[in-house]
Amino acid sequence: MTWEKKRVLVTVKTYPEKSRKHKTVVCTAGITEEGEWIRLYPIKVDTYTGRSKIRKYDWIEVECKKATDERLKRKESYKVREGSIRLLGQTLASGNGKTPWVERNKILLPHVAPSLEYLKEKFSEDRTSLGLIKPKTILEFYKKRPLTPPAQSQQYQKTLFDDQLFSVLDAIPKIFSYKFKCEGCNGNYHNILCEDWELYALYQNEGQRYRDDMDALWQKIHEKFYQFMIERDLYFYMGTHSLHPTWLIIGLYYPPKNIIIPTTPNESLARWIN
Repeated sequence: MTWEKKRVLVTVKTYPEKSRKHKTVVCTAGITEEGEWIRLYPIKVDTYTGRSKIRKYDWIEVECKKATDERLKRKESYKVREGSIRLLGQTLASGNGKTPWVERNKILLPHVAPSLEYLKEKFSEDRTSLGLIKPKTILEFYKKRPLTPPAQSQQYQKTLFDDQLFSVLDAIPKIFSYKFKCEGCNGNYHNILCEDWELYALYQNEGQRYRDDMDALWQKIHEKFYQFMIERDLYFYMGTHSLHPTWLIIGLYYPPKNIIIPTTPNESLARWIN
């Protein structure tokens, strides 16, 4: 299978993880200019650092090809050709104190899936493994076990950016979950692990300030990811685990309420990158 060029709006970047072959990498998800969800892997962590770093909601061009060696054969998974990523045209990233929510909504909201149940059915049909859903009700944001202090800041930075140590990445606690209802729940609810980059970064950064007070650390995290989020127009980026069809919240999309909500894709996504 040959390499092909795709233009992608970056919407999700996972927290850095270790890879035996590629060292420290980030899995990235986004939407192509044709309006299709895509998963890009592997991308080295330094792609997201430094002056020329790629930010969420940047448009990029990338050479990639369909991933054929995945256990689950996920529909949206593509392997990235090393060194092929480049930034394009107009960005929808935050900057200068402004966030272009209206422009993001025009691109993303026409592609919201009806429910998590719908995504699960699509996985069975064609291995759909990415999607954006709207929770109907957020019942709870909680931790599955008590918090522990994060790694020391110096060790953490070295791990992420030197590509040498990996023990600290293992220490990131995958314990934060949302309990929620969506349109397909029929009286039930979902408990889904949240692996949002911003969530783990907040845990790491605030954890340096509150190393001796886990209650205060949890309050900071809960304020942002529950109290703040329920006041926003919250959506979940959903994705499956790479080894088994377990759905995870891989990112949050949270524009303010009462801004434009398009119902159909009425313009070419290419408009935003030319």
